[in-house]
Amino acid sequence: MAQRTFRTLGGLVLLGAAVAGCTGAAAGVLPSDSVTTAIQGWEHWFRLDWAAQAKPAGSEIDGYIYNNYGASASNVQILAQGLDGAGNVVSQKIAWVQGTVPGFNRAYFRVAGLAPTDRYRVSVWAFEFVRSPSAPQR
Repeated sequence: MAQRTFRTLGGLVLLGAAVAGCTGAAAGVLPSDSVTTAIQGWEHWFRLDWAAQAKPAGSEIDGYIYNNYGASASNVQILAQGLDGAGNVVSQKIAWVQGTVPGFNRAYFRVAGLAPTDRYRVSVWAFEFVRSPSAPQR
């Protein structure tokens, strides 16, 4: 009995470690020089307006995400990547947009603690549209 409990507990610890390792990665996809989003075509639904500022703790990106779609978006993540002169990624960070991004509206975001560099690239990494309870089910 004790051995089965230990095995089950060990499996749960390994499962927890695997889930924790996926933080910031949508569906097992990781950002890179060529992978800037987990959801292709995000530009159809969203627009970003942002600026980078040097801070004592590293560069910070502040901006707004604009939702061009009628439904609210939740679980929105922003990917900010610092690029070198050749366009290679030298630093990157994924940050959550707090709350939801209402349909036809905007929400503020901040990505802090990036390594200072001359150029940045910012994209929507992941999101989910909120389904209305009255919407037809597929």
